[in-house]
Formats: sequence, C-alpha cells, structure tokens
Amino acid sequence: MKKLQYSTSARRDIRTWMILLVGLGFLAAGATVDPATNCDESGRQCAPWLIPVAFWMGVVGTSMGLGLLAFNRKRGSRLDLAQRRLFWWDSAVSGDTHSLVLDDVARIRVQQVSESDDRIFFYGHDGQLLRFPDERVIPYDMERWARDLAVHFPHISVEVEE
Repeated sequence: MKKLQYSTSARRDIRTWMILLVGLGFLAAGATVDPATNCDESGRQCAPWLIPVAFWMGVVGTSMGLGLLAFNRKRGSRLDLAQRRLFWWDSAVSGDTHSLVLDDVARIRVQQVSESDDRIFFYGHDGQLLRFPDERVIPYDMERWARDLAVHFPHISVEVEE
C-alpha cells in the first residue's frame, strides 16, 4: 500500500538543488574571475566576454533555484481503499485535491516513450479517456505502479506500449 502513495515537493527534489548549485557556481565564477586573465599564455585565445555571460547564467540559474524553493511546488497521489478512489494534487495547477473513482476505470495504458518521458492513461468502461493530470503525480516507475494498483482493483487491466 505504501508504494501506491507518492508525494514530493521542490524542496525534496534533487533537481531543484542542482539548479541552485550550478547557478551559484556560475555566479561565483562570473563575479570572481577577472576577464583580462581569461586568456591563454600566448594571448591568442582570449574570450573576456565569457565572464559576464557566465555571471548572467549564474544569476538566471540561482534565481530559478531560489524561485523553485520559495514556491515549493507540491505534488503527489494516494490510494484510498475505503473510498475506492485515487486522490492526486499538484500545487502548480491548483491547490485542490482531485480524485478518480477507480470503479470507473477499466484499463490503464502505460506508454513507454523513453525513460524520462513515459505517459499513463486511464480509460473508463466505455473506452473513453478519463481525466488525470499528468505523470508527475505518480512515482517514476509507472508500469509497476499501475500493476500494483491493479492488484487492489482486479477489474482494471494494464497495457504497456513500448
């Protein structure tokens, strides 16, 4: 059951911290390196214009990282067996919690486009696509997550497209 609950935020996401760290690195390099010293010993290969570019890249990266940390986007999902619902939330879209009645779901289709770009679709008994926001509210391994969900709801079939 624990594996069907998923929650994350920008402050717990390593990518946010990496953006901030890289931004701070470029910012520090751009602020401390003297453009006149950015030449090789012969003086033929000189690019003093790269220092301000690095500085402004650092400003942008640091601003992005700090903005993500300040906004602290929260997203996730959880399964409620008593209500037979899948609840999800994404603070970037709305502060509300949304839900999907799992008795209305007949089929889950997982499209494995690439490792970082998989997609998941929920279909009703009439074959119509059901509303589900996107893949960021469920764990990374969507196929296993969908199969684990189908264990609790045997009427749901799981299809995987590669």
